[in-house]
Amino acid sequence: MTETRATENSETATAPATTAAPGAPAATPAPAAPAVNSAGVPAATPNQGALDAVAKGTIPTGRAMWVMMALMLGSNLLASFNQSLMNIALDGVAVEFHVSLSVANWMVLGFTIVAATVITMAASLLKRFGIRRVMGFGYLASLVGSLLGFFAWDFFSMLAARLIQALTVGLFFPVVTSVILTMAPKGKKGTMLAINSGAIGVGLAFAPLVAGLLITYTGLRSLFLVPAVLSVVLLVLGFFFLHDIYQRENRPIDAPSVVMSFAGLGLFIYGLNEITRTFLPSLAFMIGGAVVLALFAWRQFRIKTPLLNLSPFRHPRFVVGEMLMMLGYMGSIYMSLLVPLYLEGAAGYTAFVAGCLLVTPILCYAGACFVGGRIEDKYGIWPLVPGGFLLILLGFVAMQVFSSVGIALAVVTCAAASYIGVGLVFPTLKAVDLGALPAAIYSHGSSIHSTLVQIAGSVGSALFVGIMSADADHLMATGATKAAAYAYGFSHTIIISIVILAVAFVGATIFASVMRKRR
Repeated sequence: MTETRATENSETATAPATTAAPGAPAATPAPAAPAVNSAGVPAATPNQGALDAVAKGTIPTGRAMWVMMALMLGSNLLASFNQSLMNIALDGVAVEFHVSLSVANWMVLGFTIVAATVITMAASLLKRFGIRRVMGFGYLASLVGSLLGFFAWDFFSMLAARLIQALTVGLFFPVVTSVILTMAPKGKKGTMLAINSGAIGVGLAFAPLVAGLLITYTGLRSLFLVPAVLSVVLLVLGFFFLHDIYQRENRPIDAPSVVMSFAGLGLFIYGLNEITRTFLPSLAFMIGGAVVLALFAWRQFRIKTPLLNLSPFRHPRFVVGEMLMMLGYMGSIYMSLLVPLYLEGAAGYTAFVAGCLLVTPILCYAGACFVGGRIEDKYGIWPLVPGGFLLILLGFVAMQVFSSVGIALAVVTCAAASYIGVGLVFPTLKAVDLGALPAAIYSHGSSIHSTLVQIAGSVGSALFVGIMSADADHLMATGATKAAAYAYGFSHTIIISIVILAVAFVGATIFASVMRKRR
């Protein structure tokens, strides 16, 4: 018989019964007390986690728990694969559909805008429908989007496929984090979050390799076959091994907030993507988007059931940590988008070779995530976070030097060093940020974190690819070769990245120093 871990929660008359996986065990209520790890972060217990209450049904333990945890990690691997699928394909999209890089970049921008919007709804959807239905819908969205992408007949049909795939990321990233926080054994929260980041890193690593191979030898549309197959496999496994562990409630979803979130992000990101081409109209779009987002935030404090509970922003440690995370993630986005463009456009490598070259740097990220999580669990964030930001910064400075003299392999090596820094910083800040919150608002902090990751990705993508596209178009119009134009655009944008990362390093040093004194 499967051993289970039960929780103490009363089921109200309005909360519908949860749907357990086939063979799920019966409930045996028992209380659990919160614990704190060495970094001062609350360890996950059955009464903690993404939602305010765990269901009357049990949390699986033993083999059933680890199987479900593995399925959660596999789901995030699929989500990260979907998210990074087009990173190495932007040049191919531009050539295939005869559009500029900034237009091709909407394969990434549109994806992140939809993902960020869905993330704001994830906690409400999870409370209303439960893990099995939410995850099942995510698998189906990935499958439908992938099939549409495979049969895409023009740019807009492929863009529609990407927007459907984005639903998977918007659901999986916060839901998986919530489940890990709930199910992780005592004292292992940081380690499990690091393994989760590592699983995402594996998806990020192999997406460029697989995408490059398929683009080079079978064409752009074949990219979508891999996530289609993965979606079917996970859908079948999820039917048998996913359990509903959270108490359900008929929580309404505020439709005006959904519209405001999508419109605000869309307007702001569109303006940022075009700012180097049409300054005043683009600035107007950005201001309009910022106003809509401000109204969205105001509405969340005014309505009874907010789409995104913003109460975690009342905790200064959470706010500062999330700001640093966004700056660091912009550096990661730079490497995942512009380094492939440099390798293909400036160095002349095929998409497959560029993908192969990027596997090692991103695997370095995955390994560093695990190491960083173990260190944070034992010693806290000093000097892990400032050291990680310093490594990212030094890697970018070295990339600037080597790209200016055309040594592509050295650029890849420097990217690997920077990816290690990102791996040390990202899961560590995530664990510390969420640990700053009371257990009752873990779910809201997780949703905010996932939303801000997507926003940082959108901003970084629009800013860096937009500038590089404008530089390349301008130089090629004046007679420069594509290689020279891409090399200049890469050099221009990396200087901007270095400035951003320098600010992040100073902020991280101060933040970690303060945290160290409070331990």
